Amino acid sequence: MKLHIFNPENDMALASGLPGYTPPANIREYRRRNRFLPRMWAEPGDVVWDGESALAPLFADGAEAPEICPWGWSPALVHELSVAGVPARYLPDKEWLARLRQLSGRESTASLQREWGLDVRACHSLDEVEQIVEEWGHVVMKSPWSSSGKGLMQTDNPNWRGWVRRILAGQGAVVVERFMAHDLDFAMEFRLSSGVAEYLGLNVFRTDAHGHFIDNVQASVGGNESLVTSLLRCPDVLSEVRAWYLQRLPRIASWYSGPVGVDMMVLTGGTLHPCVEVNWRMTMGMVAVCCGAGQ
Repeated sequence: MKLHIFNPENDMALASGLPGYTPPANIREYRRRNRFLPRMWAEPGDVVWDGESALAPLFADGAEAPEICPWGWSPALVHELSVAGVPARYLPDKEWLARLRQLSGRESTASLQREWGLDVRACHSLDEVEQIVEEWGHVVMKSPWSSSGKGLMQTDNPNWRGWVRRILAGQGAVVVERFMAHDLDFAMEFRLSSGVAEYLGLNVFRTDAHGHFIDNVQASVGGNESLVTSLLRCPDVLSEVRAWYLQRLPRIASWYSGPVGVDMMVLTGGTLHPCVEVNWRMTMGMVAVCCGAGQ
């Protein structure tokens, strides 16, 4: 049996890092309205938490205790579950949460991007960012923690310097990438367990001009893969990249078990951008794959 939890504020909670983090009112309402979303992928006998009910009865018998499967882990969620009655032995400890927070930040993604030879730098001052802008021209700037394409800024926005100052003050760094025009956004969805990665499917999604998530493109995984390969100059690169992640992800975090989504792009001109974001949590792309779009 699994205990599913929809906590879409996960990335903001990770950015805070505080057990007592409280998300904005609109996010709390979004979570409340969609708290039973995991029913879409839950299996018979699983439990979906409403965010209010006491959970201690589910853990009264250790042999029957459910596996906890949240949208994502954070100190705030651990605190919330503790208050709801989940014994500490069933929850991640502070060391594990600290490792996950670091792994989930875009500075960790930047390290992976550099393995692919991509132009990306983590900056800790406005001067550093300005120097890169002078060198590269049009760039995309990202806060270390955000979700659904939020926390992004481009130099075509005249207010980008003020945005950089705010992110540096709140999160301590800004990740800067060279801007690359693209024709398609998609993600490869994986699951890690016991140091082994499994590929679950490919999801195509839409974003606006600023990279903010809009929605998934509803099609089969086979249809999505056909769409992606049709736009690539070298279609075989897709399977090569997938094989690379199947080997690389477990080496990055053999201690982690759960979903991993790797956002990618087909660039204008037909080349593949193999690493835009890495999400060490559930994603809407994973939902699409798990709920039958991949069949």
